[in-house]
Amino acid sequence: MPKLKQVLPMLVPLLVTFYYIYPQALDVRGSSFISLSGLIGLAIYAYHRFPFREVVYVMVATFALFLIFYTSVWYNGADDGGFSFDYVKSRIAWFFTAYIIMLLIFKIHKKPTLNTVLLYIIGAIALQSLCAFLMYISDPVKEFLISLQMEGGEYTEEIMEEAGGQRLLGYGIGFFGAGAISGIALILLSYLFMRMKLTTKEFIILATLYVFIFYIGLFMARTTIVGMAVGFALIAVLYLWDNRAVKKQAKTFVIAAAFLMVAGYTFAMFYFSSFTDWAFELFTNLFVHGRLETKSSSGLSQMFLIPTKFSELIIGQGTATFFGTDVGYSRLLFFSGIIGTLGFFVYQLYIIKLSLTKDWGVNMVAISMFVYTLALNVKGLIDLNLILYIIFFYFMFYKYYVYMPNLYAKSKIKMKQRSISNKI
Repeated sequence: MPKLKQVLPMLVPLLVTFYYIYPQALDVRGSSFISLSGLIGLAIYAYHRFPFREVVYVMVATFALFLIFYTSVWYNGADDGGFSFDYVKSRIAWFFTAYIIMLLIFKIHKKPTLNTVLLYIIGAIALQSLCAFLMYISDPVKEFLISLQMEGGEYTEEIMEEAGGQRLLGYGIGFFGAGAISGIALILLSYLFMRMKLTTKEFIILATLYVFIFYIGLFMARTTIVGMAVGFALIAVLYLWDNRAVKKQAKTFVIAAAFLMVAGYTFAMFYFSSFTDWAFELFTNLFVHGRLETKSSSGLSQMFLIPTKFSELIIGQGTATFFGTDVGYSRLLFFSGIIGTLGFFVYQLYIIKLSLTKDWGVNMVAISMFVYTLALNVKGLIDLNLILYIIFFYFMFYKYYVYMPNLYAKSKIKMKQRSISNKI
């Protein structure tokens, strides 16, 4: 059982990770959390004398993506409302904040595993789920947390008041993004049940967290279901082809999850009865009507728009304003064409490539994030670079501060042994 003095330092990276994932939850003089944390992260990285050469590659790729976006704006003589600049600026801020997170985790845990890092991400998302639940049942908690977050955009009083009668409102998170982030936790938990050997107590805690995050995420945004689906697909892949998978534990999780979901449904009906018809529309249509759809998903087919002009298809219109479609692919095509759309996804693949290891099971974590992004962009425009950045920096820290020093130490030992044998 960890002592309190061991647990307390862990709260620091947990809170930083929380505000990293939900930056608008903390107003920093009119800006979001990552505006300040990104600058601090960059300053610390410079103070550490720019230790990772791969960071240069990422910055070059980020600048290249910006050039693609801005070229579309310039070519069309359009006004993108600052989208190109804001998009790239926020990604750089997230990137160097991820450096702070990893620095803190390595300071506390010395040689953390990837599982430890994933647990911090899951912990931050679980904390968001707890905040959303407490905000629903307690007005003082709701008022306090709302007072901390940024105003404007998706957080105007009118929008929140209207949406509050339809779904759960999280702390500092948008509507579509709420389900997307909750789905990440379900994917990461699915991986841990396949790869991390858990005690009975740990298993119960993580399984309960899985169900809690699923239901809270579902009542914030139904895209959480996509995360559950990708997570179970990941379980299936690892179960069939990964020789390091803890298969007995995975079977237990699937069976336990079925029972816990029933218990969770009872919990949901008790606390969120007014939201259940909306939240469970997909399941109702599937089991009652035999159709795997919701009102919003059935309308997506009419939102799949493609530019008809050849020049627009290639380079877009250069404007990122909302024009009647939620579909991420359509919005990317109209903004920056095929070139920009490919750049958007190739950039993410490049981050993944820099994070690949010899363990394909571990690689599946980042690959699952990418597949999840591809699926989500059918519904709305989103990327999950912020999670990929954390994974990227974990492997940079491990490579430069654990693997390479160990390799160097082993090399010195071998040289010393050879020298002694030569003397003999």
